[in-house]
Amino acid sequence: MKRYLIFLLALAVSALALAYRLEAQRPRNRAKVHSLQATADTSGVHPDKFDITGPVTFTCLNAVSETPNSRPEPSCHITAPGFNKTLKKGESGNATGAGTVTLTCNGQGNLRCAARVDIPST
Repeated sequence: MKRYLIFLLALAVSALALAYRLEAQRPRNRAKVHSLQATADTSGVHPDKFDITGPVTFTCLNAVSETPNSRPEPSCHITAPGFNKTLKKGESGNATGAGTVTLTCNGQGNLRCAARVDIPST
């Protein structure tokens, strides 16, 4: 009886290990993320660009100025197919098709801003 239980346990562990290996080898179509970072300083505006193949969502992650209490408040300006707006930190927008996503920083003084582009799985 004891040998039979050990055999069943070993069989169950083998089946689970095989199932895990099969799952691990399955191709995954996961969504992807691309990061954009731009700056603006006394030498000019330094945008960041990313080419997209279809609709995406983007979010302004951060926008800061080296000037304390700068007005207007630092923000991200994003242009993309079907979108051309200024986003505050945490705000999102959507591109409607293929093209280029361009991030520039808005505000006073030396600026840094960052945005995330969420690319859906195919």
